[in-house]
Amino acid sequence: MAGRFIVVGAGVGGLSAAARLAHRGHSVTVFEKGSEAGGRNKEVRLGGCSFDGGPTLLMMIEPFRRLYSDLGECFDDHLDLRKCEPCYRVFFSDKTTFDASSDRGTMASRLTDVFGTRAPNSYEAFLSDVGALYRDAIPNFVERNYDSPLDFFGPRQLALVARHGLLGNLAKRVARYFDDPKLRMLFSFQTMYLGLSPFESPWVYSVLAYMELGEGIWYPIGGLPAITRSLERLGADRGVDLRLDCPATAISGGSVTLANGETHHADAVICNADLSYAERELLHTAKPRRAKMSCSALVLHIAYRGSLPKLLHHNVFFGKDFEHNLRQVFSLLEIPDDPSFYAAVSCRTEPGRAAPGCENLMILIPCPNLERPFGSADEQTLRDRVFERLAAETGFEPSRCEAVGVTTPNDWKHDLNLEKGAAFGLSHHLTQSAYFRPANRCKTDPKLYFVGASTVPGNGLPMVLISAELAVQRLIAEQGA
Repeated sequence: MAGRFIVVGAGVGGLSAAARLAHRGHSVTVFEKGSEAGGRNKEVRLGGCSFDGGPTLLMMIEPFRRLYSDLGECFDDHLDLRKCEPCYRVFFSDKTTFDASSDRGTMASRLTDVFGTRAPNSYEAFLSDVGALYRDAIPNFVERNYDSPLDFFGPRQLALVARHGLLGNLAKRVARYFDDPKLRMLFSFQTMYLGLSPFESPWVYSVLAYMELGEGIWYPIGGLPAITRSLERLGADRGVDLRLDCPATAISGGSVTLANGETHHADAVICNADLSYAERELLHTAKPRRAKMSCSALVLHIAYRGSLPKLLHHNVFFGKDFEHNLRQVFSLLEIPDDPSFYAAVSCRTEPGRAAPGCENLMILIPCPNLERPFGSADEQTLRDRVFERLAAETGFEPSRCEAVGVTTPNDWKHDLNLEKGAAFGLSHHLTQSAYFRPANRCKTDPKLYFVGASTVPGNGLPMVLISAELAVQRLIAEQGA
């Protein structure tokens, strides 16, 4: 029997959940507080250039293909994917550069050239082990709902935990494979995609390295926001009623109250807002959840006049003391002295995203979240330090910045309701991963479900798609839809 459902928040998780429900013949309304859909995954335009406003790397394609297949569509018919090869260029503080590749032969050759003849063997052992971990962890710990502790602590799951040492420290485990500090950085920094230090990360997140180096990094023409636009169209084709500029103020018992005073009723509600914000502002929970948040990030979108030929589409810059850099960001809550950062120039793959004579340079600099205040002096300090590094190693000239858009920790908090301005949402520490991550059903409201980066299985576009799949599975089973 067809039901009526409401989705609060039109991020990628909310849009994909809405499309799945509508495809089953249900009536679905999506209320989005902003003037456009996408959440963090939306486009930024300035100076004649366009940028990805949130995620910039597309990995782990299978959840995308499964979503489109479940909707009776072919993923490749909707998005034009290009593989990024090399995956990215790494700039070390001693002026060494390295181009990482998802082609094993190419990677072995480059490792030999830069790090010596032992490096390829160590890399093969590492990639083989994390590949096996990936194939066991995804179906057994990620792509599933947990209905009881035995779903996580059962004999099979515990055997996998023991076999792979899933709970070990990632940085220490990587050090078993590689003696060279540069190689240790190269194969552990990927946890920063989750806003998590590799020195505080469980080994299970080494699967991120396998996703990019074992399966590759992809780019959809139109940028990552093309995924949002595609999901909007798929939902509209199935009757999803997307209502923008409609902020919600309360959710209770299958009802959603909007800021304009209207109350809408449904058989169930799926909430795509950041969980901490939702519990405080929409559920009006008296006792806030005690949760550890990820780091934040200062993001610069720059319409740069001229060219920066030393930069690839994706680039990673490591500071001289990577561990101290991360300690400053995560533990000491200090502006890093020698920041590591990421830079993207997507017009390398899609020239039309930059204005004529320009390049669209995006820079992401990890920094503390708002457990400490972030002011204009902090922004200027980080900008100066990063610009100095870029000038020394890439020929970057600040005077050529035609237009600069800035997103600070304060913006992450106020524009996207991210708790403490944590750009990557809820942290992925061991006690906030897998079974221990907040569930996708509300304990106090049987008609409320959650999707997005704050709930299971976690952060990143593939995980968010899986979160929507799992939430819809649970909703259908429990609500009899």
